[in-house]
This record gives sequence, structure tokens and C-alpha cells, in this order.
Amino acid sequence: MLVSDMQIVDAEANTRQANSSLQEAWHLGCTGRSVEALTLAGKILVDAKARGDDRLAAQCDTDIAWYCFQIGKAELGLTHVRRAIDFWKLHGERKEEACARAYFGWLLLELGLPEEAIEEATRALDLADKAADPKAQSLATNVIGIIFWCNKQPGRAILMSERSVELARSIGNKNYECWWLINLGGAHSEGGYIARALGQPEEEHQMLVRALALTEQALDIAIEIGDGWAARLCLGNQAEFYSHLGEHEKALQCMARYRLFQENSYVRDRQQYLYTLGQIYNNSGKFTEALSPLLEAVELIDAGGSFDSYVQIYLYLSQAYEGLGQFDPALAAHKKYHQAYLRNSAESTQRRARLAEIYYETKRFKEVAETESKRAETLEASYQKLQEQTDLLANAVYLDALTGLYNRKYLDSRFKALTSEKRPYSIAMLDVDHFKSINDDFSHMIGDRVLSAIGTILRSQLRVTDQAIRFGGEEFVVLFAGAPRGAADLCERLRSAIERWDWSEICNGLHVTISIGVAGTLSAKSPNEILAIADQNLYAAKKTGRNRVVA
Repeated sequence: MLVSDMQIVDAEANTRQANSSLQEAWHLGCTGRSVEALTLAGKILVDAKARGDDRLAAQCDTDIAWYCFQIGKAELGLTHVRRAIDFWKLHGERKEEACARAYFGWLLLELGLPEEAIEEATRALDLADKAADPKAQSLATNVIGIIFWCNKQPGRAILMSERSVELARSIGNKNYECWWLINLGGAHSEGGYIARALGQPEEEHQMLVRALALTEQALDIAIEIGDGWAARLCLGNQAEFYSHLGEHEKALQCMARYRLFQENSYVRDRQQYLYTLGQIYNNSGKFTEALSPLLEAVELIDAGGSFDSYVQIYLYLSQAYEGLGQFDPALAAHKKYHQAYLRNSAESTQRRARLAEIYYETKRFKEVAETESKRAETLEASYQKLQEQTDLLANAVYLDALTGLYNRKYLDSRFKALTSEKRPYSIAMLDVDHFKSINDDFSHMIGDRVLSAIGTILRSQLRVTDQAIRFGGEEFVVLFAGAPRGAADLCERLRSAIERWDWSEICNGLHVTISIGVAGTLSAKSPNEILAIADQNLYAAKKTGRNRVVA
């Protein structure tokens, strides 16, 4: 055998061995041992680079991104997955690029970058469809479902998550089926929490019971395949669902089972365990017991974890202190909670150049609509869901994190479009009456919950053609299709809904009203002029006694 032939044989043997080791790493990552998986994949990556095996290196980078997600090292994961995407794209490997972009989107969402996450997830799904690969389709569809969930759109999240589970089952992928079932349960729980805010206890109970059942299915699979990471997620989520149903003993039983799977756990898992335990104690009124796990969770913050873990820890800690009547530390914890959002926003601005538009292709969403039409009673209903999904993906960059409504940036973009529209429209300015007193008398945390509840009420009361925007602070703007008279009637309905809302669910003694000013195209031509007149009418509403509509 010639030397060159021997070298080829050795290279092939090395590649086979490396691929076998990479499969071993994946098995570790699928059985709750992602730190070991990350270490092994890292060694394979170094060796692949040394041998010039760029394809194997790209596969290592792709898998490492997932392990980094599991253990809460999102920024490290981004470094690897970006390299992988460049390789797969250069060599036209759509399936692999789709998987890498789906992981990229998930990691971006972890870092509080929803607009980039949407872009990557949409590209991933488009590539997966072009490759006709159900595994990549399952992964990308799941990530889009999570984006809907995080944007408080549980109905759409459920549709996408169900589809991802179906795809996982169609190829017999137990890991994907387990993981996506966990997310499907989470989407149902979000629906339950929204139903509770809307005063719909039966719907809340139904959604949370469904969430428990789906998560139990996922737990059975996790135990079957030996995935301790997924088992911990399942038990932590079930504990939260039981606690929201008032079944605190069952919640604590779940947390006791959680401890049985803590071998090979990570900082992120430990944080989730601690803040979930704190949340359960808070919900059951045991604020003293809540402090210990929450303070332990605070000590772990510097060791890593996700942005979501950070805010949850300080939110529950502020609630525990408030329940104990220790208002100074409660306020300090709540400031940390607020500062997390502010810091995340500032860091997000530094990490990216703002996208002018979100990338998506109408063809992709038409294909989604064809799938979802099987669930709809008519083709028209399916098309409406398509339009709503497209609108959400295109506008998620414009969402306000606290209220779930559109933000000021979105209003600016709509004003540019309204300048050229010839159809009549109206603008309402809404302001929470005596909001400063709410913050002073009840705490800024309660004030935030008031604003969040108002966002929920506005979404539930407005028509499909209307759009609600958080203008800033306690001020909101609503864009109505049609003349001011009809808009004034709708605003009166909004005013009444907020006045009649059961605010005692947030805090005893709390009562909230709003004042509204309305103007339309009969009063002025440009959107800014109409807004100014609506603002004047808002001032008149406040001056004449508040809790009223002036048009």
C-alpha cells in the first residue's frame, strides 16, 4: 500500500472515530449530561480543526450550541453556531443550516433579542421546508412556537408546538417529542394565566389541567430515555402549574421528586428549582419559607443562568419581602427586577444593529396555513390565522415587554403608513388616573402589574382592526378604524371594562380608572395633528373629573 493510500485510510478512520465520539456526545446531551457532552464535543472540535475537517467542525459547533442552551451559556453557544451557519450556508446544506439557525434563534430569544430570534427561526423553517426534512422542520417549528409563547400568544404557540410534536413522532424522535411536549404544556399554561387575568376561572383550570397532562407525558418519556435534564424541567413546570391551581402540597411533592433527578444538574437548573420553590411558598402565603431558596438563588446569579431566571428570582424575592411587610428590601429587589429589563435593553442595542423589517416569506406561511386548515372549520378561518401569524412575526420587534402591546416604535411606523391612507381613522389617548398614587400607595411592583393588566384588557376588548400601543409610562394610544363617533363608543366600553375590573386580585383596596381623549380624520389630516387633538381631549377629560371619555 502506498503512503498516500495509508494516509487516506488513516483519515477515514479518524473521521469515523470522531463521528462516533460526536454521537456519544449527543447521547450525553440527550440524557441530561450536557456538561460532559460539551466537553467531549469541544475536544472533537479541536481535533477536527487540526485535521482540517471543516464539516465535522461545523457539526460540532451546531451540537455545542444546543448543549450551551441546556446549561444556560447562551452567549458561548452563539459563538459556535454562527460559525456553523457560515459553513452550512457556504456549502448549500439546507437541512444542517436549518437546524443551526433554529438553535441560533432559540439562543437569541434566551438573550432577550426577540426580533433577531424571529428572523432566524423563520429562515430556519423556510430552509427546512425546502430541504423537506421533518427533523429540521420539527425543530424550527418548535422555536417559532416558543416565540409565540414568549409574546403571550398561547393559541398560536399551541398550534405550532402541536405541529412540532407531530413531526417528532412521525420520525420516532423521542428526545424531540419529549422536549416539544414540555413547550406545548408551557403554552397551555400561558393560556391559563391569561384566562385568569381575564376573570375566566373555568378556562384557566382547563388550560392548566391540560398543561399538567402534556407535561406528564413528557416526564414519562424523559424517564424512559433517561433524560434527567428534561425530567427536571417537567417537574419544575408541574410544580408551578399545581401551585397556580392552589394545590400547593402537590406542587411541593413535585419539587421533592425534582431532587431525585439533580445529578448532573447545572446552574440554570438549580436556579429554576430554587425560584420555583420560592414561588410555591409565596403562592401559599409562606413568605418566610420562600426567602431561603430565593436568597440562595440570588447567590447563583453571578455563576450564570438565563435572563429569564434573573428576573424571576428578583420578582419572587420582592413578593416574599412584601408579604412579610419588609417593604424596603421588597423595593430593592423590585428595583433589581426593573434594572434587569433596562440593562437587557441597553445590552441588546449594543449587540445588534436594529432590523428595519423582519424577514419572512409569504410562501412559507401559506404552507403553514394549508397544514392548519385541517384544524379550521373553513378555509377563511385558516387564512385569518395565517394573517395573524404573519402579522405577529412581522411586528414582534415592536412589542412592549411589560404589557405585550405594541410600543412607541411601532406607532412611529404606523404614522408613516397612515399619512398616505385615505380611509377614515381615529386615535385615542388613554392615561391611568392617579397612577403616581398607585405607585406611592401600593408599590411600583403593583403599578407594573396594573399596566400589564390594562394591556390584557385592551387586547380582549378591541376589534381585530384596532391596535393598542403603550405610548410611555402609564399612557396608551389606540388606533381605531373609522370615524371618532364609533371610536368614542368603543373607548367608553374600554373605560367601563377597566373600572369594573376586579383589581383586588392584584392588591386589596386597589381601584383603577382611566381617562380617554379621542380625535379622528374629521378634525385634522396628519396622524400627529390628530394625536395632538386627542391629547388635548385627554387633558379635558382629566380636568373635568377623570374616568371619562372626551371626543
